Amino acid sequence: MPKGELIRTYHPAGFFYHDELSSNLPVVKLTEGGGTLMSDTPMEQEAYKLPISFARGNILIVGLGIGLFLQLLRERNTLVKHITVVELHEEVKSLVWRKMKSSNTELIIADGREYLKGVGRQFDYIFIDVWGSIFGTLNVVKSCCDLAQGCLKGDNVVDFWLRALYNRVEYRLKQGPTLATSPAGPHDPCLICGKKLRHDYAGLCADCADPLELSGYFVNKEKKK
Repeated sequence: MPKGELIRTYHPAGFFYHDELSSNLPVVKLTEGGGTLMSDTPMEQEAYKLPISFARGNILIVGLGIGLFLQLLRERNTLVKHITVVELHEEVKSLVWRKMKSSNTELIIADGREYLKGVGRQFDYIFIDVWGSIFGTLNVVKSCCDLAQGCLKGDNVVDFWLRALYNRVEYRLKQGPTLATSPAGPHDPCLICGKKLRHDYAGLCADCADPLELSGYFVNKEKKK
């Protein structure tokens, strides 16, 4: 990524914004079918800051990706005792694991959901990052978190990719509008793209709501009137 490029990055409070690169930046990407599944841009690194600060004890990471979360966790958190990583794809293991493995880290090749259903043990902290693109739908995120909650010790909360943004969206859904979207017009910036002149879908514009299947939520509500 060249110096001066305007890039999208992430604020830990749960929204995206744009910033200009102050220097050239090499980027590692994991791609599939021409699309980027994961990279190590400033956006990913910013999005991991809070999750890394919350991790304690015996950790479960669902989704290895390029190993960025695992790498940063080791570098920045001294309270981690053991890390279990679950990854679906053998190809990812062959690309990444050789540089990531260590004495306190184990890798399990399995479907993350199936692993959570039958793991038979509990963890102090769980982080999930398995969506097929940058965003998972609300239903997929919720189903994964519900499975993981039973694998957590005590009253700890499951953590996942962009959790702060999803929390803001869910809060807005609870506050309203509940039966229809608000009219088109000036709104607070969309949490993802920053657009202000838009319809409002719990803090998002229509285009950004679609990957979360959020616009469908409002359509279904309207049909029930």
